Amino acid sequence: MLKFYTAPMAPNPRAVENILAIKGIEVETISVDLLGGENRGDAFVGVNPAGQLPALVTPEGQVIAEVAAIAEYLEELKPDPVLIGSTAAERAHSRMRMRQMDYLVLSPMMMGYRHSEGAEFFGSRMRIDPAIGATMKLIGHDGLSWLDTQMEGHDFICGDQLTFVDCAVYPLVLFLSKVSQPIDPEMKNITHYMARCASHEVLGAKSL
Repeated sequence: MLKFYTAPMAPNPRAVENILAIKGIEVETISVDLLGGENRGDAFVGVNPAGQLPALVTPEGQVIAEVAAIAEYLEELKPDPVLIGSTAAERAHSRMRMRQMDYLVLSPMMMGYRHSEGAEFFGSRMRIDPAIGATMKLIGHDGLSWLDTQMEGHDFICGDQLTFVDCAVYPLVLFLSKVSQPIDPEMKNITHYMARCASHEVLGAKSL
């Protein structure tokens, strides 16, 4: 059976939890004390040397980290329901969108949080420079603003079907909107999108 290393109330592990729930894949769940720094301890670093969550261990013992990589593995393991795409073009589109979300939205928003409100927590785990927090937040805001234009007339990030991109983006943006960067109400499409995800039977089932 797959082993899934996760942490309560953490947005990136929640992304994989969403995918597992939608696909109906059973795993052995191992909870890691993220707030207590267990993910940086010797035991977990022995599983994932990067010390990050989530992590998935296959029955063969291979460790897969990073949400997108785990999503790809789970899609091949259980293709139905489809979360990456049914055709080569659909798969390319969802992978493109995930990459765009990573460098235009998620990374700058997270950096903005880490170097401002989250500085005390992350200070023992990485280099912190309060001077860059505000700028990274602005870059993240610009990325969300761009996404707002791309979502005109669409229910989800990749079009009208929910994909692994939504499973990954929604929990992290939701978390950051609560602790650091509220969503600009002028972004009507993003606002409607967040409400749509919140009402989804899986994505909205647990709070952050």
